[in-house]
Amino acid sequence: MDTEEGENRAFTAVCHGRKVLLEGEVAVMAESSSEAQDDAGSVEAGGYRQELKRTLGPFQVFAISFAFISVAVGIFATYDEVLLTAGPVGIWLWIVAAVGQTLVALVVAQFAARIPLSGSSYQWASRLANPKIGWWFGWLTFCYLAIGVVAVDNALASQAFMPLAGIDPDEDTARLITLVVLLVQTVPAVASTRLVSLINTVAVGLELALVVVVAVALVIAVAVTGDGSAGNLTSRGVVEHAPTTSRSAVG
Repeated sequence: MDTEEGENRAFTAVCHGRKVLLEGEVAVMAESSSEAQDDAGSVEAGGYRQELKRTLGPFQVFAISFAFISVAVGIFATYDEVLLTAGPVGIWLWIVAAVGQTLVALVVAQFAARIPLSGSSYQWASRLANPKIGWWFGWLTFCYLAIGVVAVDNALASQAFMPLAGIDPDEDTARLITLVVLLVQTVPAVASTRLVSLINTVAVGLELALVVVVAVALVIAVAVTGDGSAGNLTSRGVVEHAPTTSRSAVG
């Protein structure tokens, strides 16, 4: 009897557990459905019907933004400028810039949350001001994106690919390679958003990993050699006694 009663209790506990689990899954599905309806309602409030599938996850969206802004490239591209003009103490300017950029990011995030429509600045300007101003914002955005992509691809061709491949500097060759790179970028972008997202996510993941490795390696190198000094954080280095001349004159 005791054994039978124990089995009954165990069976009841299992049934109760399954019921709780099922209720939890139903609640999650209901919450997800409610969020989707809220998002669709926001889109419809803007005068559109939601048609695009939201297939990108949080890290994939982050990866696209990270690649577009080129954080790592910007850091390495401006590091020498800071050392040449301000010295080691100039590193604190990055914190000031980071605060300002964070404020800009918060404003853009608020726009994206309140006006979740494809078109970014065009949609925001059209609704916050009027469609005419939105029209100008749209064309400005198109121009800087088109020019930016071509400029980056041309730099990739002339400054990276051609020297590595042993090709003599030639602008016509660089332009031809630029067209090929643009075609290679366009085909997967048109064919599959998921494919582009996968490629971009892998590339950004590798870039972040390399940045972390370099940062850790520098810390270890300073610790092992003993060449680091906290005084560098407040020093202008050799710049302090350098003659006041323009960088172009020095070059």
